[in-house]
Amino acid sequence: MQFKKWFKRSLILIPLAIGIAAIVVVAPKMKKPPQKIEAVEPATKVRIIKPLFEEVSPKLIGYGSTAPTRTWDAVAEVAGRVSWVSKKLKAGEIVSKGTELLKIDNSDYKLALSQINAQLNTSKVKTETTKRSLGLEQRNRISLKKELVRQQGLLRKRLLPASTVEAAERNLIKADATIQNLQNSLSIIEAEKQVFVVQRQQVELDLARTKIVAPFDVRIVSITAHEARFANKGQLLFNADATDKTEIEARIPIGLLRPLIASKKSEAYPGALGLDALVRLRTHTHTIEWDAKIERVAGQIDRQTQTTGIIVSVSDPYGKAQPGQRPPLSRNTFVEVELRGSPKGKQVVVPTSALHQGKIYVLGEEDRLDIRKVKVAFIQGRYAVLASGIKPNEKIIISDLIPSIQGMLLKPIMDKKTRGMLMMEVSGKKPTDNKDTKANKANETSKDNKNKDNSK
Repeated sequence: MQFKKWFKRSLILIPLAIGIAAIVVVAPKMKKPPQKIEAVEPATKVRIIKPLFEEVSPKLIGYGSTAPTRTWDAVAEVAGRVSWVSKKLKAGEIVSKGTELLKIDNSDYKLALSQINAQLNTSKVKTETTKRSLGLEQRNRISLKKELVRQQGLLRKRLLPASTVEAAERNLIKADATIQNLQNSLSIIEAEKQVFVVQRQQVELDLARTKIVAPFDVRIVSITAHEARFANKGQLLFNADATDKTEIEARIPIGLLRPLIASKKSEAYPGALGLDALVRLRTHTHTIEWDAKIERVAGQIDRQTQTTGIIVSVSDPYGKAQPGQRPPLSRNTFVEVELRGSPKGKQVVVPTSALHQGKIYVLGEEDRLDIRKVKVAFIQGRYAVLASGIKPNEKIIISDLIPSIQGMLLKPIMDKKTRGMLMMEVSGKKPTDNKDTKANKANETSKDNKNKDNSK
C-alpha cells in the first residue's frame, strides 16, 4: 500500500521537476538585452513676428480740455432796472458781433442829460451877454481915454483945473475894473462850461452803457439777469465764450518731446512750435479730428506729474460743426492731442513688449533662441524704433520666455494679429500680405474642387 501511495505521488513530482528544469535551461536563451532610449529635446512654443520696416513719423499723445481763447463777462456798468432782454439771450445761443442783447432803463440818464444840456445853454447865453457888455465897456474906455488925453492937454495949457483931470482918470480906472470883471466872468463861465461838457460826456457814456452789445461773435454760456429785475453796478448779467478759436492745454511728460523736436527743426518756429498738431475727439460711434496749431508752451512744469503744457488752438470750432457728424468744440470738451514730427524714413519697428532690458529674443537658425542686444532710437507709445541690432527680415519673439536660455529649442507660431496691430499703431494702415492672400485663394480653390468631386 505504501508503495502504491509513493508511486502515485511520483507521477505528479516527475513532470513538475521536468518543467522546472526546462525553465532553467530555456529562460536565459529567451532573454533580450535592454533597448536604448534616445533623449528628445523639448521645444517651447513661442509667438513670433517680423519687425516692421516702415517710415516712422514721431508722434506724441496728450490729453486736455477745451477752453475759449476769449471770454466775455457782461457786467452792469450802470445801475438800473432791466427794461429789455433779447430773444437770443439764451444759454447755448450763438450771437454775432454787434447784436444788442439787453437794455437797462435809461430814463434817469436821459433826464440828467437834459439838465446838463440846459446848463450848457444857460452858460452859452451868459457868455454872449457878458461878451456884449465887455464890448460896450471896451468902447467906453476908449472914449474915456481920449477925454483924459484931451483934458491933460488943457491942463498943461492951464485952461482946466487939475481936479477935472483927476476925475477923468478915476472914470478910466473904473472902466478898466469893469472890463477886468467882465473878462473874469467870461473865464468862469468857460470853466463851468467845460465841467458841463465833461458831465455830459459822462452821462452820454452811461447812457450808452445801458445797452449791452456783443463785442465779438460769442456763444452764451449762462445768464443771471432777467427782465424787470434791478441790476446793481458791477453785477454780472451773463457770460459768453468767443467762437473764433478754442485752445487745449495738453499735458506732456517732460523728455518725450525730444524725438519730435529733433526730427523737425525750423528757424521760424523753434522747438515744439514747429510741430504739427491734431485734435481728436473719440465717441462711441466714430472719431472726429481737427487740424490744430501749436500756440505756445506752458511757462512751468507741474510739480506732481512732471509734465509740461503744450497749448494748441483750433480755428472756427463752431463754423466747422456738422449736425450728426462733427460737433462743435464747446468749453470743457475732453480731447486727445496728437503732436507729430517730420518723417524719419524707413526704420525697424518692434513692439515695446518685445524689449527685455535692452535685449530682444530672436528666432535663430534651427529654431534656436538668440538673445541679442539692441540699441533703441526712441519709444513711441506701444512700439519702439531700433537704431541697430535687428534686421528687417529677421523674426523676433514676442512671448515671455521663463526661463530664457541662449540656444534653447523653440516652436515658433506666426502672430499676424499682433503684427497687424503694430502696423495700425505705426502707420494707421491695415497690413496686406500678398503671399497669405494667394495661399488662401489656392486653398479655397482646392476645397471647391474636392467638394465638386465628392458631389459627383
